[in-house]
Amino acid sequence: MSFQFGLQKVLEVKEHEKSEAESKYSEAMKQFEDVATDLYHLLKKKEDLEAFYNEKIQSGTSISAIQQTQQTISHLQKEIDKLQLETQRARSRMNDQEQFLMFKSIDVKKYEKMKERKHQRYIQLEKEKESKFLDEISVQQFLKHEIR
Repeated sequence: MSFQFGLQKVLEVKEHEKSEAESKYSEAMKQFEDVATDLYHLLKKKEDLEAFYNEKIQSGTSISAIQQTQQTISHLQKEIDKLQLETQRARSRMNDQEQFLMFKSIDVKKYEKMKERKHQRYIQLEKEKESKFLDEISVQQFLKHEIR
């Protein structure tokens, strides 16, 4: 007789849920990284434009060029503000998915631990049965030997 875990189907469902949670977490992490990278590039672009703007002011340039640069910087700042909000949301989603994944991982570990304990108990019972069987055989052989 081989070992069968009574909650094997439940364990399989829990493992499937965990793999789905891993997938969702990976996707949330990728979305966060994408948005954060976009934000970084926009911040870098704004920084470069501000440096260019400061150079232009120092070297002297037309007022229309300064105004245009200020408008561009203002537009970039609005985009940066939007992306910062989006980055915060993406980070929040990623953290939520991470917590959910941890919950599912713990759930799977509980069932795996139950399975391991039941398997150890099964092995112990099988050894006890085998020991009893060998004892009975020994007693029978002893009795056969004694009878002769």
